[in-house]
Amino acid sequence: MLLPFLALSPASAESWADQPGVSATVATAARSTVDRQTVNRARPWPGAKSTGVPAGTRLRPYTGPCTITRTQTIDGVDATGRCDAILVRAANVVISNSLVPRIDATEDGSNSVTVRRSTVRGGDWSDGAIWGYNIVARRVNVTGGQHSFHCAGGCTLVNSWLHAQYNPDGQSYHNNAFISNGGSRMRIHHNRLACTAQVNETNGGCTADLSLFGDFDPIRNVTITNNLFVANPTGISYCLYGGYDPNKPYGEDPTGIVVKDNVFQRGANRKCGVWGPVTSFHPRGTGNTWQGNRWDGGGVVHSG
Repeated sequence: MLLPFLALSPASAESWADQPGVSATVATAARSTVDRQTVNRARPWPGAKSTGVPAGTRLRPYTGPCTITRTQTIDGVDATGRCDAILVRAANVVISNSLVPRIDATEDGSNSVTVRRSTVRGGDWSDGAIWGYNIVARRVNVTGGQHSFHCAGGCTLVNSWLHAQYNPDGQSYHNNAFISNGGSRMRIHHNRLACTAQVNETNGGCTADLSLFGDFDPIRNVTITNNLFVANPTGISYCLYGGYDPNKPYGEDPTGIVVKDNVFQRGANRKCGVWGPVTSFHPRGTGNTWQGNRWDGGGVVHSG
């Protein structure tokens, strides 16, 4: 008797399960199916095979400048032997199919860079492996750096894998896969977000897979959709910080924060992080939306 209903679309099944007269057992089965469908829609999650330099690509040594001052495309190179960092100081720079060190686009808000199908190795660096303004990253595999991606504004991250941040013993770095300390116009869609560092002897460790903090500017217009928040139940506080913190200079009113259709891993403690999946999301902020966020095994993740 359940089979016809299991074939319904997620929206239809969820609506049907909430109708009067539907038994609790049948409704639970329908919602469970909706949960699995929501989770499965996003798979496969980005990983080693779908991010970074495409398999079989033959890279040539990079011979260009480490500070980019004119619009150009860098393709099919290994720049890690020549540069400690790629400093983007021009508009419309493109890096594709390449192995590169950390990317810095912090100096001028008019500069911009697109990184696609590339591997970024941030190394032993105390800020973002990718860091700055006006950055588009697609199918990137990012390791190293205190943060995988530190956005100051105007950033897009799609189909990428952020993991293995740098947190040495003796330091108290607070790591994140993606972080903004203030800014606007950010889109984070269908990524595997993993803050993997563990708490060290000097209380360094992960803050979150994704953190929004109003430290230096307001947080505005951030869309977070269809991502996998990877559990770290011993090294991460929460998997998501949503931007609201009245103790921050610009933390009282994050607006346009859309968190929709994401999947949170439960992990060994069933909470994603040490304390839970999410904190500091402000549901009453203008344009803020929390919708369709689920646990990896099914069930709704609530905003607070």
